[in-house]
Amino acid sequence: MENLKNIKEAIFVIDMNNGFCEKGNLADPSIKHIVPNIRENIRKTLKNGGALFFVNDKHTSKSVELTRYAPHCDTEEEQKTIKELAIFEPYATKIFYKNSTCALFAPGVIETILKMENIQTIRITGCCTDICIMNFTVALRNFLDEMNLNVNIEVPINAVETFHIPDVHDRIEANNFGYRVMEQNGIRLVKELK
Repeated sequence: MENLKNIKEAIFVIDMNNGFCEKGNLADPSIKHIVPNIRENIRKTLKNGGALFFVNDKHTSKSVELTRYAPHCDTEEEQKTIKELAIFEPYATKIFYKNSTCALFAPGVIETILKMENIQTIRITGCCTDICIMNFTVALRNFLDEMNLNVNIEVPINAVETFHIPDVHDRIEANNFGYRVMEQNGIRLVKELK
């Protein structure tokens, strides 16, 4: 891993993998409408000398999370980043894999954040707004506060999305719920990256 000490901004791309965007029990291909906006966020962050991180779900048959959710991301194919964003993996500082709905606890994430001693902004993109995005941003905000690190956490709302299941999980309501919780916890929501 390259020296992260002088990195001032970073972008995390959360769960834009096949198991959520292509095929599988929890896949909703409509999530992919945010791909162009994520790509633009990645390009701008890299142009500014920032760090790029991918975090993908990676489960096994023994994953406790799967006692609450349908089996997902438990095959190598489902764990892979979607092809539209995998083209950026060679430019990624690190690719993490998580076994919970919170990327902060994926092996190596906390250590990596602490190595970015001059970080000013951490940008979060991907899915799902009301679960993995919300859980990561709120936990990250709490962790940074605990460490007395004054870092801006930013979520471009045109680069996050959640799934839709009629009469079960309304996309608009779920997104709005996620936005409210994040905003109440000090996360900066922006319409798009300037």
